[in-house]
Amino acid sequence: MHVVMITALAAAAWCWWRGRRMVAGTSLRAAWRWGVAAVTVSLVAAVAGLVDGVSPGAVDHLWYAACVLWVAPTVAVLGARRPGSGAWSGFVMVPLLLVLEWPVTGVALAARLGGVASGPLLETVRLDWPELAGWLVVLLLGIGNYVMTRRGVMVISAAAGVLALLWPLTGSVPAGSWTEGIRAVGCLVLATAMWLASRPQWKRVEEADDHVGQRLARAWDDFYQTYGLVWAVRVEARVNQDLARLEGGGRLGPGGVEFPEESLATAEQKEMAFRRAETTLRWLWKRFVDEAWISSRLGPSAPLGAKEPPGL
Repeated sequence: MHVVMITALAAAAWCWWRGRRMVAGTSLRAAWRWGVAAVTVSLVAAVAGLVDGVSPGAVDHLWYAACVLWVAPTVAVLGARRPGSGAWSGFVMVPLLLVLEWPVTGVALAARLGGVASGPLLETVRLDWPELAGWLVVLLLGIGNYVMTRRGVMVISAAAGVLALLWPLTGSVPAGSWTEGIRAVGCLVLATAMWLASRPQWKRVEEADDHVGQRLARAWDDFYQTYGLVWAVRVEARVNQDLARLEGGGRLGPGGVEFPEESLATAEQKEMAFRRAETTLRWLWKRFVDEAWISSRLGPSAPLGAKEPPGL
């Protein structure tokens, strides 16, 4: 079973490494780096299980550390807005992970080094319900951002795989083959989800004659699928504030700029709404992505010479 786990995690690591191209030019590189740390620690835990000199307690603590790191990428997305993304990593992500880690590994190390406890440095892990509940809350906080996207099934599947890695630490699974089997299944599910998520989800702008509304709809959908519901709702509200000042009733929705009263909006009004939405999105997206990311989806230049709107 250890060979299955190592092989599946190696495949997951390869898929995650390929994903660096998907976050290139975006503020999601920090989230990607958290994933690199998670898959690395998972591989170390799987390999440590084959080494005779490593105690079962140390292996348990490695698996728990891996599971804590696996919740980090999706939570990091919630703070992926420039210029505050660095502060989010330093003042939110690191303390959050320490809070999750401290009741398990932190307390064990402190007790042993302080002379309060004797015996092995790291004993086997048995999670109590507060520790498990805290981890689950953070996991749900992160994956909830993607449930309503096309990646929702993949994210939920990956979360189920990580939960399978953690479950033997609750004490509800008999040690031995059951523990290894559940973790092997978790690794396979995780690797499959990574493979599905690593496939390209968008195409570059190839036709210069594409209508601005079509380009805008594709770019908006790509942003929504990449950053999830939380940021999409905030950006959408800001764009609709601008569109409310125009005639025609255009509003940015899941399918791009939409007109509830289609028959009442003239072609000129629709064109102006598309252009205004694109201008606003170009400015707002600079807080999340580089200019090359925007140009590859909307074209090389802004449609209007408007001043920068107030930020989010």
